[in-house]
Amino acid sequence: MVGSSCATVCYLHRHMKSMKEIGSPFSSPRLHSQMRVTIAGILQGILFLFTALWIFIHYSSKVFSSTSFDDNILYTVISLYKFGTTLNLGIGQAFYSASYLIMLYMASTSMSTSVWLNFFYYTQIVPAQQALFTWVKRNIKSIIYWGLFGDGMFIITGFTSTNANPTDTASLTVLLHTLTASECLKIIYVFFCLCVMLGSSCATVCYLHRHMKSMKESGSPFSSPRLHSQMRVTIAGILQGILFLFTALWIFIHYSSKVLSSTSFDDNILYTVISLYKFGTTLNLGIGQAVFRQRAADICLKAKQALKL
Repeated sequence: MVGSSCATVCYLHRHMKSMKEIGSPFSSPRLHSQMRVTIAGILQGILFLFTALWIFIHYSSKVFSSTSFDDNILYTVISLYKFGTTLNLGIGQAFYSASYLIMLYMASTSMSTSVWLNFFYYTQIVPAQQALFTWVKRNIKSIIYWGLFGDGMFIITGFTSTNANPTDTASLTVLLHTLTASECLKIIYVFFCLCVMLGSSCATVCYLHRHMKSMKESGSPFSSPRLHSQMRVTIAGILQGILFLFTALWIFIHYSSKVLSSTSFDDNILYTVISLYKFGTTLNLGIGQAVFRQRAADICLKAKQALKL
């Protein structure tokens, strides 16, 4: 048990090291499957090690000592080993799929949520001039909820098609066509989100520019709290649009390489880019909040006082 696990780990370590040296991606399904099996083997080896140690102690006490442990303790240890084996081999696969789905869902919805938030700010700042836009402003919450629900269904559908297991050559061909269509739909989806993000940001900036220009001509002051709030939201929307633009460009490159090229980038790079986007979004939205700025000012003041002491 321990020997086979160590040998497998050593082989995979050398194999991944050689792949890194030649520049091969680590995103192949076979390598992921081997890594999953190896991790399960390591956990199984740890379970076996502790169980074997107790068996040695149990039988050694019978041979070398006048007192021995109750056999029921041994049966309990073996039952726990069987329970751990069931969890490791059975639920472990479902847990991996569930955790991967949650990570994929969070990474995808973090981008679509910021798009809907930017669109919501646009509907609240820019006054309605057409009947359609008036209806959108009146039903904006329902539209956003249904949009987020559609995002979730689209993400789960893409996850299902990606993790399908073909059984023959015909099924493999269908799966390849399905994956290609899925990648193309993801590109179209991100392009649509990019258009909504940039369009709403640009429309809000243009409206505020005209509004401030008319206020200047009429001699109105720029000190109204509502105008300051709108400007703050607009600046946050512009920064969010810039973040989204760079992230969307990488997503286009990532999925286009899968469709148009024989080599593709590692999925972990995409998740890293989206994680950086989420970090930037957190900072952008946090700085826009009065409570965040007040707490940051308090921390800076306390730090200055501590340095003076």
